[in-house]
Amino acid sequence: MLKRATSLPAAAVAALTLFAGCGASEFTYVKNSGEQTYFKVPHEWHEVGTKSLDDALTGLNSDSAAAGLRQRLWWSVAYDASADPSAEHLMTAGVTTEPILYARVAQTTEAQRDTISLDILRNFFLPVTEEARDSVAQSTSLTGFELLQDEVLTPENGLHGVRVVYNYDLGLGVLHTFDQTALVNNDGSKLYLLLIRCTTSCYAERSGELDTIATSFTVRSDT
Repeated sequence: MLKRATSLPAAAVAALTLFAGCGASEFTYVKNSGEQTYFKVPHEWHEVGTKSLDDALTGLNSDSAAAGLRQRLWWSVAYDASADPSAEHLMTAGVTTEPILYARVAQTTEAQRDTISLDILRNFFLPVTEEARDSVAQSTSLTGFELLQDEVLTPENGLHGVRVVYNYDLGLGVLHTFDQTALVNNDGSKLYLLLIRCTTSCYAERSGELDTIATSFTVRSDT
């Protein structure tokens, strides 16, 4: 799997709030102009810090030099719809009845560029392909996998990737839905990720809202 220890220059997130029109939802528009990456989330969602989340995703000690370098090179943001917002809701094995979103832009290493494939992108967060699921079957409590959507994306020249939506029971008998969009530029030097998680019942109830967020994820690539 693609290791998550590399990333992109941290940049200030500019968020603008406005009304989309009469009767329409109010959104926060999130952008990193330097990385030409944009998406929107409902205005009532709460931004949460990503340092501990990035540490967990990379397996790095937060005091290590590698973690310090990552913080300088990555851009990542997270938004939680919970009334008690926490970045840990993305990683917990517990039940998340409100959606949480995580986005990242990251540089890849030369070694990673040689191995990035659509399947690597599919399996970026949790195992999705049959081969990946088989490889962890004996060492994980993940059960109840269901693939709901698997779409190859070519949003513009210079970018390609996938959007996968899938269900997992994380060990407590409750299905969760993960909606992941992962893109790379053509030389594989940059990875763009948007991940949304909540319980399957939550996802079904808010499917229109969550699809709007996922499809708002826009990247412009110079490569």
